[in-house]
Amino acid sequence: MMLSTIFIVFVVVILCLGLIIVATSKASEATSVFALIILLIAAVIFGAAILNEEDKSEVVNKGEYYSTKCQLIETNNDNGLFQSNTNKLKCGDVIENVTVSDYKEAIEAYQNSNVQMNKLN
Repeated sequence: MMLSTIFIVFVVVILCLGLIIVATSKASEATSVFALIILLIAAVIFGAAILNEEDKSEVVNKGEYYSTKCQLIETNNDNGLFQSNTNKLKCGDVIENVTVSDYKEAIEAYQNSNVQMNKLN
């Protein structure tokens, strides 16, 4: 949540800097608009890359949590037509229902991060 706020602030700052550059330059209006569009596209691409990296580390952390702190009780529970199937996990004293796809993604990300760490060592 905090990272998305940082991204919004980042885009606003980039746009403000672009407006300042455009206002102080003597370029034509078409060039100014083009410069703003380029700055906005760069900000969006940079922000998306930052958000993607944060999402990956969050998924790896969930995978580590599921692997080390939880026990898989039931797999692929059918939740009806409009809901994804879930896995039931016992994490300490708490029962968690995690969608099968989220669970699989987290476990695979954690396992892949371990493989990469072993290659570095």
